[in-house]
Amino acid sequence: MSTPEDDPYSVYDDLVPQANESTESAEGDAQDNFVEHKEPSELLMCLILASAYLGLAKYCWSPLYLTGDIKLFVNIEGFFLAIAVLSILVGLRPYLTPSSLQLSRFGIKYRGPYWPQRKTVNWNQVKKVYLSPELIIVLYHPIIGRKRLWPLIIPSIYLSDRERLAKVFIKYSPIKAEILSSPALVSRVIMILLFLAIVIWLLEMLILG
Repeated sequence: MSTPEDDPYSVYDDLVPQANESTESAEGDAQDNFVEHKEPSELLMCLILASAYLGLAKYCWSPLYLTGDIKLFVNIEGFFLAIAVLSILVGLRPYLTPSSLQLSRFGIKYRGPYWPQRKTVNWNQVKKVYLSPELIIVLYHPIIGRKRLWPLIIPSIYLSDRERLAKVFIKYSPIKAEILSSPALVSRVIMILLFLAIVIWLLEMLILG
């Protein structure tokens, strides 16, 4: 008798849909859509953070200007203003380019939170699917017949009704998905590393400037 340790995919056995659970569109093709929710509280927090950095920029403006060190003035004021603008853009992003995901029997259509162009991947291009509650990784062939693989990373924390994502992927995917052993840890580490990379790049641009 197999155990959950022998088959990690068995933890999703209760998510395998029944035959009558498909959602039909007007054209008769089954599909499921997930769109990012807009949280006014997140926008408010970003505006508060931007206001704080703008306040620091205003407070430090005169003392820095009086020092006569133009490079120091530009670097510090530029840093405060850049963080303020970045905070505003992050808060407005869900309203300007909301993340969205569409799954159907044909494939995947995904628009990321920070990449507004929608990406389409057909199921016959997909090689591997890795599922977790917070992150989904799809390895696919950009050109069918070639060995080259490309990752499609879907951070499900941005999508609404993400509790259903694993069930929907299982329903439509023609290949068996792999379950990430530490989904929360992996996704958080990736997000932290991306955030740190952006901050370091911004600081280097200000210092070199």
